[in-house]
Amino acid sequence: MSAPTSAWRVVEALSGRAADRVPFFLPVTVLGARLLGVSIREYLASPALMVRGQLAWREKLGHDLVTPFHSAAAEVTAFGGEVVYYDDGPPNAGQPPLELDADQLLRLEPPRPEDAPLLRRGLEATRGLAAAVGGEAIVLGAAVGPFSLPAMQLGLPGWLALLHERPDAAAHLARVNAVFCAAWANAQLAAGANAVLVFEPLASRELMEPARWRALGAPATRAAIAGVRGPVLLGFGSAPALGVAAEALELGAAALCAGAGDDLAALKACCRGRALLIGGLDSLPLASGGPDAAQAAVRRALAAAGRGGGFLLSESHGEIPWTTPDETLLAAADAVRRWGTYGAGGELRG
Repeated sequence: MSAPTSAWRVVEALSGRAADRVPFFLPVTVLGARLLGVSIREYLASPALMVRGQLAWREKLGHDLVTPFHSAAAEVTAFGGEVVYYDDGPPNAGQPPLELDADQLLRLEPPRPEDAPLLRRGLEATRGLAAAVGGEAIVLGAAVGPFSLPAMQLGLPGWLALLHERPDAAAHLARVNAVFCAAWANAQLAAGANAVLVFEPLASRELMEPARWRALGAPATRAAIAGVRGPVLLGFGSAPALGVAAEALELGAAALCAGAGDDLAALKACCRGRALLIGGLDSLPLASGGPDAAQAAVRRALAAAGRGGGFLLSESHGEIPWTTPDETLLAAADAVRRWGTYGAGGELRG
């Protein structure tokens, strides 16, 4: 029998089964720049460097996925926005590109993702990664959900104001974003991504009134997921997921991502037989706690959610902080291999 591949391991987990070990992914997005000794701006400007950085980290850590993710801000450029770069962390969105004008927003049409230079660059990186891993590992794309993208398109205060004052315009913007989200996800799948992580942090009850999410956000996110021609993983950007998990599972996603502080065992029970659970590591303690703390966090996550399959260990936000030492990440990866191996009955041997 040939050796298990990372792709097989993840597919088994998506199917709710236990493979040889718990699959894991440490999202070292801009940390590729640190590993290659270039600036973040230089790194993200070059698909070739992004591919090299992702492959170098995978060789170093042995995790099961790679991603060409640039930043959430990249998607706002399709609507006329700008990206602000930093020396020690991921880019952010600049001045909101859309005016808080309901009549103008009601005329908005979804742009083509391929018309935005930064997104074209992301597709080039996707093609490069897919060619490099050759199906052995999962290439993970990403897109911002239709209910959360307006926080960058209008600014969060503007989006909240629109939701309260002009729900008709807010609903139209969410529908436009649903079309855009699906189109961007499908472009990544066509370029070689195997699955797409859709970030929808404003779905969390910690950040949005549940009634507004149910009335406007959930239908838009459901429409976006329905339009994607491949597996969708639904994340909440480290916001707690448990309170909205039952509703989120009705939207059609193949996986849910736990947020920081979530009860992993409870989420695993909610997802069992319905979706893969992803997460278990909190980015800030990971950055500052050191190797021993990282290994302890991995063991806690495995104990809470690893048994029986259906779990992929990862960091809750989707972005490992720039200040996280290599030694800490290596310790976390080693902990998965030491304590995340499955026995014949799906129990953890560690």
